Amino acid sequence: SQMVNGGACPSVLAQEFLKGKEYVVDHVSRDGIHKTCMVWVYDKRPTNGAAFVYFGCVPLDSQSDEAKILIPYVRSVLDAIGFHNGPSHGEVIITKDGPCLVEMNCRAHGGDGNWRPLCRALTGGYSQVEVTADALLDGPSFDKIPDIPPSPFKRHGQEVILVSYSKGKVKSTPGYEVIKNLPSFVFLETGIKEGSHVDFTVDLFTGIGSVILIHEDDKVLEKDINFIRYMEEFNGLFQYETRLELLKRPRAENTLPSIGEGDKMQYPFSSDGPHLVRHMSNDRPELRGGLMRRMTTVDASKEVAVLVDPYSTGCLIAEEIAKRGYKVIALWTKGFSDDMKTHVPLSCENLNYHAEVQDEGDVGETLKAVYKAAGQYRVVTVIAGGEAGVDMADALSERMSVRTNGTDIPNRRDKKLQQELIKKAGLRSVRQAGGDKFADVEHFLKTEEYPVVLKPVESAGSDGVKLCHNFNEAKEHFDLLMKSQLVNGGDCPSVLAQEFLRGKEYVVDHVSRDGVHKTVMVWVYDKRPVNGSAFVYFGCVPVPSDSPEAKILIPYVRRVLDAMGIENGPSHGEVMMTPDGPCLVEMNCRAHGGDGNWRPLCRALTGGYSQVEASADAYLDKKAFMMLPDKPPAPFYASGQEVILVSYSRGKVTATPGFEVIKKLESFVYLETGVKVGTMVEHTVDLFTGIGSVILMHRDADILERDIQTIRRMEKFNQLFEYEQRPELFSSPSQAMRKQSGSINGAHRRVISSDRFF
Repeated sequence: SQMVNGGACPSVLAQEFLKGKEYVVDHVSRDGIHKTCMVWVYDKRPTNGAAFVYFGCVPLDSQSDEAKILIPYVRSVLDAIGFHNGPSHGEVIITKDGPCLVEMNCRAHGGDGNWRPLCRALTGGYSQVEVTADALLDGPSFDKIPDIPPSPFKRHGQEVILVSYSKGKVKSTPGYEVIKNLPSFVFLETGIKEGSHVDFTVDLFTGIGSVILIHEDDKVLEKDINFIRYMEEFNGLFQYETRLELLKRPRAENTLPSIGEGDKMQYPFSSDGPHLVRHMSNDRPELRGGLMRRMTTVDASKEVAVLVDPYSTGCLIAEEIAKRGYKVIALWTKGFSDDMKTHVPLSCENLNYHAEVQDEGDVGETLKAVYKAAGQYRVVTVIAGGEAGVDMADALSERMSVRTNGTDIPNRRDKKLQQELIKKAGLRSVRQAGGDKFADVEHFLKTEEYPVVLKPVESAGSDGVKLCHNFNEAKEHFDLLMKSQLVNGGDCPSVLAQEFLRGKEYVVDHVSRDGVHKTVMVWVYDKRPVNGSAFVYFGCVPVPSDSPEAKILIPYVRRVLDAMGIENGPSHGEVMMTPDGPCLVEMNCRAHGGDGNWRPLCRALTGGYSQVEASADAYLDKKAFMMLPDKPPAPFYASGQEVILVSYSRGKVTATPGFEVIKKLESFVYLETGVKVGTMVEHTVDLFTGIGSVILMHRDADILERDIQTIRRMEKFNQLFEYEQRPELFSSPSQAMRKQSGSINGAHRRVISSDRFF
C-alpha cells in the first residue's frame, strides 16, 4: 500500500489489543526538559452498531488522578526514545495494568491545530504552537512556561466530534448555522456540504465534522454540547433529498418493485420474498386448538369452497374450511405471480387443494372450469383469498348465486373509488385526484399542501406507495408507477394522488354476513422516529373495544363498509385518527394479512376466535356467526402484541443469538424473519430494512412488558446478531475525517467565530 504521507509501507506491526480509556498527552521539550502543554481524553461510545465511535476530545485537569499517572509515564517514554527537543504527541491507554503507550508522534498534535484557541483559553495564553517556537528559539520564554497546565483551567471547553444517526444526500446544512450561533462556538470543521452523501457514523471515516466550544461558564458549555447532541439525535443537522417512504403496514406480503432492477421485488424482513424463516412456539398448550373437525352443514363432505388467489391469511381460511369437512378449490386469477402462489404460512404447510383452477379470462369460461374441477361436489361459497382475488370472487359468487358482495359497485379495490363512495355517504374522506395521465392529477399536485401520497389505485400492502415532498418528485413517481408491474400481477392501471393524513394509524378488522358486521379486532401501530427516518414501525398493539378510540373507530368503519356495499366476508380497514376525526386510508376487502401470524394472539385475547374462524362462520355457519360477539371482549382475556424488530446496526450476519433468546421468552408465540447467517443487515429506516416480527402473548401483563423490554434492549445494544468483523480505526479522529472528506467530498469547509478572541 501507499502510505498517506508518501512512500510504500516498509513493514507491518502486530500488537496486543489494549483495553482501557484512551488519552493523549502533548509535550514540548528543550534539552531534555519536558513541559506538558495539555492532556486529553477521548469520549468514545457504542453507537449505530459500532463498538465505539468518537464523540469528542476533552481536556483533562492536570491535577486529576489520571493526569498524575500519565504525565510522568509519558515523560519517561520521551527519555527512553531519546526525544530531547521539540513538540510531541503521545497516545496512551490506561489499562488494568497501568498506562501503556500506543504510539509516540514526534511532532505537534495534528488536526490543523483547531485546538489552539481552546488551549490558549484553558491555559491563559499559550498552546503547543507557541511553546514549540519558544523551545526552539527563545530559551528564557520556554523556561517561564508552567511545567503542567494550570488547575483549574481558566475557562471551559472541548472538541465535539459530530455523529450522524441518519443517511442521505444532503440538500442543506441548517444545523451548522445553529451551531455557529451557540454562545460557546469557536470553530467548525466539516467536509459535508450540499450534495454530500452522509451515512451513519460507525467509524472515523463516517464522521461528519468537529466543533470547538469554549466558554467561561461551564453550564453554558454543557448546554451547548447537549443541544448539539439533541440536533444529531433528531437529525437537525442536515436536510436530505427526499427518498421513498413507505406508509403502509409492515406485512410479509408487502412488496415493491426495485427501481432499476427489472422485475426483482423487495420484501420486508427478507431478500428472497415469501421464503422467510419462521419459528412457532411448540410448548404452549394454550396456543393449540382450532384442529376440531366441524361439520357446518349436513352435506359438508359433499360440498366445495372456492378460494380465489389464496395466499398469506387466505391459506389459513382455506385450511379452516377444509378442517370443517369441505373440499377446497384454489382459483388463480390471470397474471397472479407464481412466486406469490408459494406464499404459504408455516401453519398451512400441509394444505392440499381438491383442485387448482386457472382463470380463463372470462367469467363464464372460468365458471365452467370451476364446475368441472368441482365434479360431484356442490360449490357453496366463493371467497377472496387475497387482494388480487377480490374482483373475481365478487363476480363469480354473484354468477353462482352464492353469498356475495356483487358487482353493483365495480372494482371495490380501487382506492379512488373507495374515497368517493364514503364521501358521498357523508364520511370524512381523503382529498385526492387520480387517473392514467399526468394531466389528471397535475392540478391537484400544484394546489395541495405537500407532502402528498402517490400510489396505484389497486395495490396490496405497500405496493408502490410513496410520500412525495414536491411537485417534481410526485411527477417522477407517477411516471414510474405507470410503467411498473404490480406484485400481484398486471400493469398499474392508474395512479392516485392523495393528501397526507397526519395522526395515529389504526386497523379495524371485521367479518360480515348479510350486512351484519362483527368487529373481530382493533389495532394501533406503534411508530417512532429512529435511524434518521421520520417513522419506523415498532409494533402492532391490540386496542380494547371499550377504549375512546375504538368507540369512534368501530362505528365509522361499519359505515364505510355499508357505503362500499361490503355485506359479506372479512375486511381490513386502515384508518387515520386525524384532528378532524377518523379518515379512511383504504379498505381491504379481504382478511388481515401478515400470514395470519396474529391468529393465536387474537384467539387468546378474545377467548377462542379470530378473523379466520369468523370468516368461515360467516360463509358457512350462520348460527356460529350470530353467536360471535358484536366486538371483542373488554378487557381482553390475555395481554399481547406484535413486536416488529428494529436494527440499530449493520453488517453481514455470522450468527443470530438474539433469536434464540426471543424463542425462550415466556410470552413467545411466533417469530418471522428473513435474517440468517450470510444476510446483510442494514439500519432499519423503512419496511424493507426491517429485520423481523415477533408475536408475544401472556396472561400476565407484567411478563409481557418484561419480554418486550428484553427485545428492545437487545436491539439497542446490538445483541440480536453477530457480524463479520470489520477493520477498526484507532488513529486521531481529526486526521481521519480530513482524509475522508478530502477524498470524497472535496475541499474541507472551515468556519471560525469572528467575534471571539482568545
